[in-house]
Amino acid sequence: MRYPRSSPLEPPVRSRYQSCRDVGIVICAPPINCQPGLQFELPPVSFMDALSEILKSIKLHHSAVGSLRLGAPWGLYNDDFDSPTAYGLVDGPPCWLCLPGQQPVRLEQGDIVLFAMGRYSISSSADGPCTHFSEAWKANGLPDFEPDQEPESPLLLEWGGGGAVTRLLGLAFGLPGWHRNPLLAALPEMIVVRNGQSGAFPWVALAVEFLSARDANAPGFAATARVLAELMFLSTLRTHLLNGSRAIRGWLRGLTDPGIACALKAIHAKPGEKWTVASLAQTAGLSRTIFATRFAELVEVSPIEYLSQWRMHLAAESILQSRPNLTRLAFDLGYASDAAFRDAFKRRYGVPPSRYAGH
Repeated sequence: MRYPRSSPLEPPVRSRYQSCRDVGIVICAPPINCQPGLQFELPPVSFMDALSEILKSIKLHHSAVGSLRLGAPWGLYNDDFDSPTAYGLVDGPPCWLCLPGQQPVRLEQGDIVLFAMGRYSISSSADGPCTHFSEAWKANGLPDFEPDQEPESPLLLEWGGGGAVTRLLGLAFGLPGWHRNPLLAALPEMIVVRNGQSGAFPWVALAVEFLSARDANAPGFAATARVLAELMFLSTLRTHLLNGSRAIRGWLRGLTDPGIACALKAIHAKPGEKWTVASLAQTAGLSRTIFATRFAELVEVSPIEYLSQWRMHLAAESILQSRPNLTRLAFDLGYASDAAFRDAFKRRYGVPPSRYAGH
């Protein structure tokens, strides 16, 4: 799979908002009525403001955290796990990551990889044979991981031959319906964060220390592990963005434009607001036409469609977690009537909100 490359909408123009030296990103899309080479002002919101607001919207329901001790030669592949997973190389020889139809990528000590999809392999050599993860999992007597459950103690998987040992920190993220989440659906299939990369956090070794601690089996491990997993997940996304990766799409790509970032922050901060294209354009500091065109080009859906997708995701999350009053929920999410909310929900999920929890 080839990821779309972002391309400038206009000639590069620099301002105090566009030259983000502290985060290593240069944005190349000036707002309306700006001539190349001129200084200009944008609405009072930064790239980091928008990123923080959006990342706050991602919440893990459950997680599984464990340590993998792999003796060369070894190889594992997965093709049926329907949740994002991540690995950090703690120590030992490097290993190789591969997605179907793509060239292997080397993972070294201190690096972290996040797989958004459940089809990948990880091995001690670029072309060695691999065993399905489920076989190694069962051979170690480990429990099945379900999106609505999490282990109460650390997991340890040992596999491979008698050669040099590579130790990995492994995380599986419980995000029910993640493929319908407009935030997560925009992720590339694989994100690799290099040790020492700008914005990266040296948490892998600390995480393994926690997992191997004597009191790791004490009550409260699952809750602590969930916090650790959420930190790893969000910091990986953050580092990926702060290093200006071009392998981005959807809202991730939208954040590279200051005006669109303003609108995205506003949508996530106040999803129940009576937003229109005109009011979002005003928030972005752009004309209605330029805003609508630029938003669709970068985020790949119209502003109102993105708003609707996000509202529906919030509605689904709320229904699963707390069984709210649907009339109140519709009002809180900005819908003028129960009927409009129910119709929008059924179009999105195929069932009315009253039946979603049991679907």
